Amino acid sequence: MKCGICETQESKYKCPSCRLVYCSLNCWKEHQKIKCESVSLPNNTEEEIRIGSQKYEHQTEDTVPLDRLKLLENSKVLQQILQNPHLQELLVSVDRSPNPDRAMQLAMQEPLFVEFADECLKIIEPVEDASTVPT
Repeated sequence: MKCGICETQESKYKCPSCRLVYCSLNCWKEHQKIKCESVSLPNNTEEEIRIGSQKYEHQTEDTVPLDRLKLLENSKVLQQILQNPHLQELLVSVDRSPNPDRAMQLAMQEPLFVEFADECLKIIEPVEDASTVPT
């Protein structure tokens, strides 16, 4: 994806405030000269979740508990899937996209990405076997 400032180089970074992609320190400085329209999220520390250096704000019913996320790092199947360079490129493109919703829609049309997403869901939301559910 091209830099959102100079529009000539490939982007390597994303502004944490407005999510604009940029390629270099010079473009970052240029971006800072103009008013960056940040994605405003109210600061409510009671609703923050921290995972390493990442911060998640405003828990919802879709927020994955930390103990479930920790299970992802131990999955041998996920480790195997993540070895695929095409999947790595897909994940980077979704992460760097100025329109993550659209990028996710496109990625979900790739069977490899669907396999990755399904495996993640199996780990964080395991389906109970109907024979083990009490009646």
